[in-house]
Amino acid sequence: MDYHSMLELYRKRNRSALTDGITTALSHMDEVSVSLGLLEDSGLLAETLGTLSMGMPFAVIALTEQGSVVLGRKTQRAALQDASFRALKTGAGMAAGAAVMASGLGALPAIPIAVGVRLMLEKYRSGMMTACRVQQRIKRLAALNEARQERDLALMKGR
Repeated sequence: MDYHSMLELYRKRNRSALTDGITTALSHMDEVSVSLGLLEDSGLLAETLGTLSMGMPFAVIALTEQGSVVLGRKTQRAALQDASFRALKTGAGMAAGAAVMASGLGALPAIPIAVGVRLMLEKYRSGMMTACRVQQRIKRLAALNEARQERDLALMKGR
């Protein structure tokens, strides 16, 4: 993979991270609305908003990943892997936000914590992928070095 294609891959990932972060934060907005008194905590509207806001991030993930497949930007397998990780990050973020709200701190602190959990998971994955790429490069360099040594040995025997 050359430098430009790798750079474009990271740009696309950053866009999806921003989209997922926004939808994760929006999933807690109905709770913020109730906490601020902008929305009553009873009735069909609050219940409907709660249900929609919990499913919205996962719907956005499914739509954007499938859109990438349809547009030919990703294979079905790559989209499934990316969607799975994005859903995992989103679910972990939402769970962390829900734990903050359940602890009594309220809905406003839940949003940065939910987004922060997502960012930490993304940073962890990025570090693991970088470590994997470094290991692959080390193996490749070792193989090239061994091939060069064998070639040099063969040249010395041929003299």
